[in-house]
Amino acid sequence: MTTSNFWDNVLEPEEKLLWTGRPQPKWHWRNWRLFGPAPMAAAGLFLAAGLILATSGKEGDVWLLVFPALLVLIPLRATWKQLQTYTATRYALTNRRALFFHIGKDETRVKAVPHSAMTEPKVHNTAPPSVSFLAQSTEKAPGIGFEFITTLDALLPHLETPE
Repeated sequence: MTTSNFWDNVLEPEEKLLWTGRPQPKWHWRNWRLFGPAPMAAAGLFLAAGLILATSGKEGDVWLLVFPALLVLIPLRATWKQLQTYTATRYALTNRRALFFHIGKDETRVKAVPHSAMTEPKVHNTAPPSVSFLAQSTEKAPGIGFEFITTLDALLPHLETPE
């Protein structure tokens, strides 16, 4: 399927495509919520191993640290799965709605949000920046929007003044 055929199937009559993009998170300290758990777990286990070896001095018991070290795989797997989700995600903004695509092996899921549901855009300091423009049901919950956008300068004018 060509790109134009795809958009012909997705867009409604008289709907114009204003912007498309995809998340491209970078390895950066600003993205600690995404990349942080695995390195922090590894550092914690490394410090625990050093403390155990320094206090007990039993080199034969080092094998007991192998099991906790395997626990690092849990946050590492969660980070890997989230990166795979971002790889399969695409965003689009039209003159009527915001579209969120998740492209799977067998299907493509689309979530559409009309402009009437959008709030004032809020830029988040991630690398590259993220923007939220859909409010959650509670004030403390973070907003929903497009994450890790490299072309934020091209997107923001369309969010601030929907056509």
